[in-house]
Amino acid sequence: MSTLPHGFLLLPPPGDATFSRLHRKVRLLALRRLLSHPLHGLRPRLIELARRRSAPTLAAIGSPDVLCALLVWERGLRPTEPLLSRLVPDLLAALPRESLLEALHWEQPVASVRAPRLGISLAFDPPAQAMLADQSGIAFALVGGRKWSPDQPPPEGVTVRRDYHPLHPALPRLHLALQDANPLSMDEAHPDKSGNAIDLGGRSVADWVSSLREALELIRVGLPEWWSELPASLERLLPVGFEPERHLSASYQEAPNMAYLTLHPDPLTMAEAIIHETQHGRLNRLMMLDPVLRNGQSAWTSSPVRPDMRPLSGVLLAAHAFVPVGALHARLAAQGHPLSRSPHFVRRRAEVSESNARALGTLAELGEPSPAGRRLLSDLEVLHKSVMFHVEHDQKPPPDA
Repeated sequence: MSTLPHGFLLLPPPGDATFSRLHRKVRLLALRRLLSHPLHGLRPRLIELARRRSAPTLAAIGSPDVLCALLVWERGLRPTEPLLSRLVPDLLAALPRESLLEALHWEQPVASVRAPRLGISLAFDPPAQAMLADQSGIAFALVGGRKWSPDQPPPEGVTVRRDYHPLHPALPRLHLALQDANPLSMDEAHPDKSGNAIDLGGRSVADWVSSLREALELIRVGLPEWWSELPASLERLLPVGFEPERHLSASYQEAPNMAYLTLHPDPLTMAEAIIHETQHGRLNRLMMLDPVLRNGQSAWTSSPVRPDMRPLSGVLLAAHAFVPVGALHARLAAQGHPLSRSPHFVRRRAEVSESNARALGTLAELGEPSPAGRRLLSDLEVLHKSVMFHVEHDQKPPPDA
């Protein structure tokens, strides 16, 4: 089991650039939306910056708050001006200062700024009157004509919070975040949840960071091929409570590099949740550019993992999320990892494999895939069959007590 089948948006072969191209196309889509607006006079300078410094500009466009707001705008889910008032300051904070060709002025009120590159978020009461980004960093014009920058002590009316906590040395852009600008975060489709408000669940930031680091290390050891795409796939994990008996997580198509997680004491459960929601982000990027399933929204069926009826695209999202989870189980078992020796692991491994088999059977029976969708379904089936073979031959679930 040291080798598992490679697959499209699953376990990439070495050097595969498929996801990188997809990730770039989504950021270009978001940039096009941004530059469709005059931006209160800022548009010409951003066009020139994008033309001459495309890589750092696209990196800033891909910053979680910026990308989410632009994709929400692209889909027409919220009014434009409120989105602009938040996303442009976040974009200016995300641009590497050494990449700036000239000073960028945002001469609009600024109530808040999220700056994960600096590890901070800022709030202004009353709002700052303008924002400047240049090669020295970012600065703000405060009420009364005062100028302030984050390298100075905050004056009255300015709040600076350390809201971004790094999670793994190999993933410098990935943070646990206590600040969320996703305008859709309280829109909820899951029947067992009521939105995704930031909530540490009575645990400390240190508890969360330790748990997530343990889960990430489990993924790195178990699925190194999948891990290779994680730096571009996932940049933000957001805490939404503590659940000792079950785990709840969420993601949004418009926020493909973010995931909302509850804290759980089992590191395998946390690793599964990270894989699950990151896979949603990868597939959601493809779905922005390709139908994948032509009848994905028109055909409805029972779900293998949820209690409610789901469109067929939801079944695809479930299979795409959990087939790699099954691969993690298989690899950990093959490595003799200590976690794989528990009865819980054996039962969970069989449960995931059986659920994946049902989902893939439903997709094969009902799905009308595009060419990209056919490739995806074929690769899912190949990886699942490899995983299922080892479930049947390596271990048997223990009898119920």
